[in-house]
Amino acid sequence: MTPKVAIIGGKGLMGRWFKRFFESQGLTVLVADKDTPQTPQEVARLADVVVLSVPIPQVEQVVRQVAPHLHPQAALMDLTSIKVEPVAAMLAHFPGEVVGTHPLFGPATKSIKGRTVVLCPGRGEQWLNWLRGFLLEAGAQVKITSPEEHDRLMALVQGLAHFVLIAVGATFRHLGADLKELEDFATPTFRTILDLTRHHLSQDAILYACIQLQNQANLSVLSGFEEVVQRLVHLIHHQDAPGLIRLLEEARGWICGGEG
Repeated sequence: MTPKVAIIGGKGLMGRWFKRFFESQGLTVLVADKDTPQTPQEVARLADVVVLSVPIPQVEQVVRQVAPHLHPQAALMDLTSIKVEPVAAMLAHFPGEVVGTHPLFGPATKSIKGRTVVLCPGRGEQWLNWLRGFLLEAGAQVKITSPEEHDRLMALVQGLAHFVLIAVGATFRHLGADLKELEDFATPTFRTILDLTRHHLSQDAILYACIQLQNQANLSVLSGFEEVVQRLVHLIHHQDAPGLIRLLEEARGWICGGEG
């Protein structure tokens, strides 16, 4: 099977990445974006697989626009970082096969080999099986799960991790920290955290705001994080050394399996 692929939002960073990837695997790729000769509706009408590479808040609007133009045997998929709402929108407005897709890498990645792509079955098996086989043959690792489980896990993998880096950067600004001075006194751990914070905050602010705001599973994770922070502050405020040591040992046992 050699399908024709259309990428809606194909001039964006991930859209361009997947255009190059699909073409490198021998597929014909059509692209539609704000300034392309062909409209999203036109390329959707011509394609076997339609890929939505648009900002998370725009998914439902774009689905409404293109879904009536897909032929019934086509597949509709997305590349967004959350899955519950995009998959629900695709299922609601397109009666054909739907696959939620989340590549767990960014556009600076050179090759898909060894990289993980999550697939969330929406409706149908033919295109899901094709996509899984296609990605595996190209060297990717494929994980298949439900949209709900995906978002639950991403609330920890992305939601919490990004939240911590945003909070670190915002705290430096709030305290008026002199970063040059801090770098002069940096430990390896601090330098790693500072590098991660800089990298994260240099990315697309709209994308990372959407990841925080639109994954509803983030709320329970951040509530748990808030409880732990409050406990830590309480222990430090009250100079409770045994309590703090106990917290550290409990966390070590969970993360390290009891290793010292």
